[in-house]
Amino acid sequence: MSGQGTIPSDRAVTWGGRCRRAIFPALVVTVLAMAAGMVDAAWDLYGDMRDNRTIRALHAGHDVAPRAGADPRAILARALFLTWRDHVMEAEALEGSLANTDKRLRSAYHFAIGNARMRAAYELIDVGKPSDAIPEVALAKRAYRAALHADPGDFDAKVNLDIAMRLVRDMPREGEANEEEQDTRPRRVWTDLPGLPRGAP
Repeated sequence: MSGQGTIPSDRAVTWGGRCRRAIFPALVVTVLAMAAGMVDAAWDLYGDMRDNRTIRALHAGHDVAPRAGADPRAILARALFLTWRDHVMEAEALEGSLANTDKRLRSAYHFAIGNARMRAAYELIDVGKPSDAIPEVALAKRAYRAALHADPGDFDAKVNLDIAMRLVRDMPREGEANEEEQDTRPRRVWTDLPGLPRGAP
């Protein structure tokens, strides 16, 4: 009939109602997901801010423990803080927190441990206790090797391992395989050159 609007069928009305009822829960779920994502991002940002404050405090000389689940860089900063203050065993307890992090961070951590052990060895030598220095040098060598295992290209770790090897020569023991030790033993480079003093790195 012309001039009259089409009367919607019951089926059309029912379908439209179902669509509206389906869209509303979907919108609610979407809004909740967005809100959860924003909360997550805000929490991560807050954690990053706390880690940055921890790193700045440690660099300034204040003893601050990183939060649980802290960024590995904050844990490394804490390890450096401890090693420079001769709390090596406390720093060594942080190794597990850096086990699965970036190779450069792991190498820097082990390098710092090795340096702390070497400083302890030199102090013992200075006070006339060379036999007490030997275990410290052994621990330093182990740390430098761990640094090189994490990052084989760490030149400073190679140099310091060479110095530690020359400070206390590894003595092979009877009945033990020494293939690994032979591979890591530094070659004589400068000490065999004419005109240079022998026995000093």
